[in-house]
Amino acid sequence: MLVRDVMTTPAVAIDPDEPISDVTALLAQRGVRHFPVVENGRVVGIVSDRDVRTVGSDHPDARPGVRPSDPVRRIMHHPVWTAHPLDPIEDTAKFLRDHAIGAMPVVEDEDLIGIVSASDLLDALVRMTGVGQAASRFEVELANRPGALARLLTRLSELDANVVSVLTPYSDPDVVRFVLRVGTIDARHVADTLRASGFDVTWPPTQP
Repeated sequence: MLVRDVMTTPAVAIDPDEPISDVTALLAQRGVRHFPVVENGRVVGIVSDRDVRTVGSDHPDARPGVRPSDPVRRIMHHPVWTAHPLDPIEDTAKFLRDHAIGAMPVVEDEDLIGIVSASDLLDALVRMTGVGQAASRFEVELANRPGALARLLTRLSELDANVVSVLTPYSDPDVVRFVLRVGTIDARHVADTLRASGFDVTWPPTQP
């Protein structure tokens, strides 16, 4: 999944000379938390609801001497990190996390085409896990070697159980833990059958 699949588009941008008080009202009106700042057709910064809320307060992040009537360029973050629509979402999520930021403008050929936020990436994670589909959750630990996952998927296919999603929350040189969502309402029967076939199924648990 790429940034273009999850970004919000079109992005609402503001001018760097927009008064901070107007930006505060616009954030509330639009129901968003970030605005890219565009000047002469190029992204020059980004401002968040937190940035505008701290104006005139004693918050440690508040810019000294800034008033609500001042232009937003006085509190915008510049230079601004941007994403490309073809960036993988996992790389974008790691970048946001590593830099403790909530959103990035999405830029292609210097044009603002959208914005991607942590909320967009969480929504993508939900979709990737298949939570919205009728499926049961399984956790299976496999040997960390070629063909191990293929063997599991083949066995599920033999049980006429369609795999909706596969994630790997943990791995080491010896073991990989897979979390699968499988299209079956009889999760315990499938789990017991997998165990009988030699698979280490850790969820759902065995019945007492």
